[in-house]
Amino acid sequence: CIAVCLAAVFIESQAQNNQYLPPDKGYAYDKPNQPFPSSPQPQNIPRPQPTPGRPAPSYGPPSQDDHHHEPGMPFDFQYNVNDIETQNDYSHKAVSDGDVTRGEYRVQLPDGRTQVVRYTADWKNGYNAEVSYEGEAKYPEGPGQGGANAGGYKY
Repeated sequence: CIAVCLAAVFIESQAQNNQYLPPDKGYAYDKPNQPFPSSPQPQNIPRPQPTPGRPAPSYGPPSQDDHHHEPGMPFDFQYNVNDIETQNDYSHKAVSDGDVTRGEYRVQLPDGRTQVVRYTADWKNGYNAEVSYEGEAKYPEGPGQGGANAGGYKY
């Protein structure tokens, strides 16, 4: 009985010190200085007329007036993984000023090459990537040597 009582007291004291629970009286954030911008009302944008033999697009032309851009939080990060036992070798690094994000990631492919993707992304142009490869593809030599599927894997 003493052990059970001590355990109950310990658990109760830990619950009171739990830093992951919200505060009892709520959060006391200051109100913003300016109101959050409301969404613009949709406008009637004329849709392109279909060309004979082609279906009409399901979207209208883009308009600069339809988007209110709020810059994001600037960041700078990178990580690398090189686990020789599992042959996982990849990395990623990116930097953003809040408007434009630039980055590069690398992945070791099963054929021995490294795929390198360099990209930029922003609210106006979207995600744009340039993909390149380093090294030469090498395929394991096996029985048959008659193409990609000759011999297969040995278990």
